[in-house]
Amino acid sequence: MATKIVEVHPGIYEIFLPLPMRPTIINVYLLDCHGAWTLVDTGMNSPESITALEEAVAEVGIKIEDLDAVVATHHHIDHFGASGEIRRRSHATTHIHRLEAERAGRMIEFGKMSPHDRPESRAFFVRHGFPIDQLAPIGMRPAWMGTSMYGPVTQPDRFIDDRDVIKIGDRELEVIWTPGHSPGHNVLYLRKEKVMIAGDHLLPKITPHVGIYPDAEGTNPLGDFLNSQLKVQNFEVDLVLPAHGGVYHDHRHRANQLIEHHRYREAEMLDLTRKAPQTAFEIAQQVFGGEERPIFHVMAATFETLAHLELACFEGRARRSERGERTVFQAL
Repeated sequence: MATKIVEVHPGIYEIFLPLPMRPTIINVYLLDCHGAWTLVDTGMNSPESITALEEAVAEVGIKIEDLDAVVATHHHIDHFGASGEIRRRSHATTHIHRLEAERAGRMIEFGKMSPHDRPESRAFFVRHGFPIDQLAPIGMRPAWMGTSMYGPVTQPDRFIDDRDVIKIGDRELEVIWTPGHSPGHNVLYLRKEKVMIAGDHLLPKITPHVGIYPDAEGTNPLGDFLNSQLKVQNFEVDLVLPAHGGVYHDHRHRANQLIEHHRYREAEMLDLTRKAPQTAFEIAQQVFGGEERPIFHVMAATFETLAHLELACFEGRARRSERGERTVFQAL
C-alpha cells in the first residue's frame, strides 16, 4: 500500500489525499502540538479521501475523532470540503477566514443552479464575450458541485485574519493573509520552526488559478496575488509545505518566478490587442488554445484572462471600452 503520511519536520506530517480531478492529490498537514492535534486543510468529502485520512492518522496512533483543531487555508473543495464531516466526528475547533466561510456558503447555493439561472452571471458572461447561449448548462460547473463531496463548515468556530496567532498546545501558527487565488486565502507560518504551510499560494510546479468571477467584478485579484507573493518574502522560511507537489526550501525564488510568469502572460495578452480591442474570451481563446476543451476549462481561462486585463487597466497599461454590449480591452 502506498504511503499516505510522511513526517516532514519533527511532529509535522504531510498526508496525501486523493482527488478525482487534476491535480490528483492534495497534501494536508497534521501537526502534533503535544497535547493537541491540528489538521491544516481537509481534502474533499469523498469516501476515498476520508478513508485515506483515517488510515494516515492511524499511522501516528490517533483517529479523526482525536483532532482538536482544523485550520483551513481557503474554502475550495480540496481544502475545506470535508470540514463538516471532520468537525462532526471530532468536534475540532474550525478556523477559516470570514471571506472564505461566506464563499463556502455561496458555493453550496450555486451548486443548486447554473450560470444560466442567474441573470447577473449571464450578463457577466455576455459582457466578456463568452458564448453562454450556445452552451449547455451541465458543462458549466465542475462535476462535484451540488454533491455531498463538498460538505464545508459554513459557521466556523473562529474567523482568522492577517497577523492572528493561533495557539494550539505548544505550537503557534501565525496567519498571513494572502489574497489572490481566493479572497481570504491564508498561509500559516510557524516562526520557531521556520516552516510555512502554503496552501495554493506557493506551489512548486504549477501556478494557481487567479480569476475574476461574476460576483467579483471591480476587484483586482491578480494584483492582490502578486502583492501577496511579495508579502511572504518578508518571512524567514526553511521549509515550504504546499498543497500540491513536493515540499521545498526557497520560497523567495518561487514567489519571484510566479510574479515573472504572470507579468509575461499579461504582456502576451496585451500584444494580441494592439491592432484591435478584444474581449477577454477572444484573447483567452488565443492564449490558452481554441481546441476542444471542457467548457469549465474554457470558462476558467476566460476568467484568468480577465484578471490579467483588469490588472493592466489598474496599472495603466491597458484600457477597457464598450463595443455594443461587450467589454473590450486594448493595450496603451
